[in-house]
Amino acid sequence: MNWFNRQTLLVPFDFSEESHQAIATALEMASTVTKVYVVHVAPDLTVASPEVVWQTLSEAARRQNIETAFHKEFPTDIYRKLNLHVCFGDPGQSIAHYAEEIGAGLIVMPSHGRTGIKRLLIGSVAERVVRMAHCPVLVLRH
Repeated sequence: MNWFNRQTLLVPFDFSEESHQAIATALEMASTVTKVYVVHVAPDLTVASPEVVWQTLSEAARRQNIETAFHKEFPTDIYRKLNLHVCFGDPGQSIAHYAEEIGAGLIVMPSHGRTGIKRLLIGSVAERVVRMAHCPVLVLRH
Protein backbone atom coordinates (compact mmCIF):
# COMPACT_ATOMS: atom_id res chain seq x y z
CA MET A 1 0.00 0.00 0.00
CA ASN A 2 1.33 3.38 -0.99
CA TRP A 3 1.78 5.78 1.97
CA PHE A 4 0.27 8.61 -0.06
CA ASN A 5 -2.99 6.64 -0.48
CA ARG A 6 -3.98 7.76 3.01
CA GLN A 7 -2.93 11.37 2.57
CA THR A 8 -4.67 14.47 1.31
CA LEU A 9 -2.98 15.58 -1.91
CA LEU A 10 -2.94 19.18 -3.11
CA VAL A 11 -2.49 20.11 -6.77
CA PRO A 12 -1.91 23.74 -7.78
CA PHE A 13 -3.67 24.32 -11.10
CA ASP A 14 -3.00 27.12 -13.59
CA PHE A 15 -4.83 25.73 -16.67
CA SER A 16 -1.53 24.66 -18.31
CA GLU A 17 -0.99 21.23 -19.84
CA GLU A 18 1.56 20.52 -17.09
CA SER A 19 -1.02 21.16 -14.39
CA HIS A 20 -3.45 18.80 -16.17
CA GLN A 21 -0.77 16.13 -15.85
CA ALA A 22 -0.28 16.96 -12.16
CA ILE A 23 -3.99 16.32 -11.51
CA ALA A 24 -3.76 12.99 -13.36
CA THR A 25 -0.71 12.02 -11.30
CA ALA A 26 -2.42 12.93 -8.03
CA LEU A 27 -5.52 10.93 -8.99
CA GLU A 28 -3.29 7.89 -9.66
CA MET A 29 -1.62 8.27 -6.26
CA ALA A 30 -4.73 8.94 -4.16
CA SER A 31 -6.88 6.24 -2.61
CA THR A 32 -10.00 8.19 -3.55
CA VAL A 33 -10.77 11.30 -5.60
CA THR A 34 -12.08 13.04 -2.47
CA LYS A 35 -8.51 13.05 -1.11
CA VAL A 36 -7.39 15.29 -3.99
CA TYR A 37 -7.63 19.05 -3.55
CA VAL A 38 -7.03 21.46 -6.42
CA VAL A 39 -6.11 25.10 -5.83
CA HIS A 40 -6.03 27.91 -8.36
CA VAL A 41 -4.37 31.14 -7.25
CA ALA A 42 -5.50 34.15 -9.25
CA PRO A 43 -3.50 37.38 -9.08
CA ASP A 44 -4.78 40.28 -7.05
CA LEU A 45 -6.08 43.11 -9.19
CA THR A 46 -4.20 46.39 -8.97
CA VAL A 47 -5.99 49.57 -7.93
CA ALA A 48 -5.51 50.86 -11.47
CA SER A 49 -7.20 47.85 -13.09
CA PRO A 50 -10.34 48.91 -14.98
CA GLU A 51 -12.33 46.26 -13.08
CA VAL A 52 -11.38 47.89 -9.79
CA VAL A 53 -11.80 51.48 -10.95
CA TRP A 54 -15.27 50.85 -12.37
CA GLN A 55 -16.18 48.24 -9.74
CA THR A 56 -17.38 45.84 -12.42
CA LEU A 57 -15.79 42.59 -11.22
CA SER A 58 -15.91 41.31 -7.66
CA GLU A 59 -13.78 38.54 -6.14
CA ALA A 60 -16.90 36.38 -6.00
CA ALA A 61 -17.50 36.87 -9.73
CA ARG A 62 -13.85 36.12 -10.53
CA ARG A 63 -14.00 32.99 -8.36
CA GLN A 64 -17.18 31.84 -10.14
CA ASN A 65 -15.63 32.45 -13.59
CA ILE A 66 -12.56 30.37 -12.66
CA GLU A 67 -14.69 27.54 -11.26
CA THR A 68 -16.84 27.53 -14.41
CA ALA A 69 -13.73 27.43 -16.62
CA PHE A 70 -12.32 24.54 -14.56
CA HIS A 71 -15.51 22.50 -14.91
CA LYS A 72 -15.62 23.18 -18.67
CA GLU A 73 -12.05 21.95 -18.91
CA PHE A 74 -12.90 18.80 -16.90
CA PRO A 75 -16.51 17.91 -17.73
CA THR A 76 -16.54 14.28 -16.50
CA ASP A 77 -18.05 13.25 -13.17
CA ILE A 78 -14.79 12.17 -11.52
CA TYR A 79 -13.46 15.73 -11.73
CA ARG A 80 -16.63 17.12 -10.16
CA LYS A 81 -15.65 15.24 -6.99
CA LEU A 82 -12.33 17.08 -6.72
CA ASN A 83 -12.15 19.66 -3.96
CA LEU A 84 -11.62 22.90 -5.91
CA HIS A 85 -10.49 26.04 -4.11
CA VAL A 86 -9.87 29.44 -5.71
CA CYS A 87 -7.93 32.13 -3.88
CA PHE A 88 -6.16 35.38 -4.70
CA GLY A 89 -2.63 36.58 -4.03
CA ASP A 90 0.95 35.35 -4.32
CA PRO A 91 0.92 31.79 -5.71
CA GLY A 92 3.85 30.44 -3.67
CA GLN A 93 2.55 31.72 -0.35
CA SER A 94 -1.08 30.89 -1.09
CA ILE A 95 -0.34 27.30 -2.11
CA ALA A 96 1.82 26.64 0.96
CA HIS A 97 -0.75 28.25 3.26
CA TYR A 98 -3.67 26.32 1.77
CA ALA A 99 -1.72 23.04 2.01
CA GLU A 100 -1.22 23.66 5.72
CA GLU A 101 -4.87 24.69 6.15
CA ILE A 102 -6.19 21.40 4.72
CA GLY A 103 -3.48 19.25 6.31
CA ALA A 104 -2.05 18.09 2.99
CA GLY A 105 0.37 15.19 3.13
CA LEU A 106 1.82 15.97 -0.29
CA ILE A 107 1.73 18.76 -2.86
CA VAL A 108 1.89 17.52 -6.47
CA MET A 109 2.79 20.35 -8.80
CA PRO A 110 4.25 20.97 -12.22
CA SER A 111 7.41 22.83 -13.01
CA HIS A 112 7.27 24.92 -16.14
CA GLY A 113 11.01 24.53 -16.52
CA ARG A 114 11.97 28.18 -16.87
CA THR A 115 15.69 28.76 -16.70
CA GLY A 116 18.13 31.63 -16.86
CA ILE A 117 16.89 35.20 -16.96
CA LYS A 118 13.19 34.20 -17.23
CA ARG A 119 13.45 32.33 -13.92
CA LEU A 120 15.35 35.17 -12.32
CA LEU A 121 12.80 37.80 -13.39
CA ILE A 122 9.62 35.75 -13.02
CA GLY A 123 10.69 33.57 -10.10
CA SER A 124 9.76 29.96 -9.60
CA VAL A 125 6.47 29.19 -7.90
CA ALA A 126 7.56 25.57 -7.43
CA GLU A 127 10.76 26.68 -5.73
CA ARG A 128 8.88 28.99 -3.34
CA VAL A 129 6.37 26.25 -2.50
CA VAL A 130 9.18 23.78 -1.79
CA ARG A 131 10.78 26.30 0.59
CA MET A 132 7.54 27.31 2.35
CA ALA A 133 5.49 24.11 2.49
CA HIS A 134 5.08 22.15 5.72
CA CYS A 135 4.79 18.86 3.77
CA PRO A 136 6.69 17.13 0.95
CA VAL A 137 6.37 18.57 -2.56
CA LEU A 138 6.53 16.41 -5.67
CA VAL A 139 7.61 18.63 -8.56
CA LEU A 140 6.85 17.12 -11.96
CA ARG A 141 9.16 18.03 -14.82
CA HIS A 142 7.71 18.12 -18.32
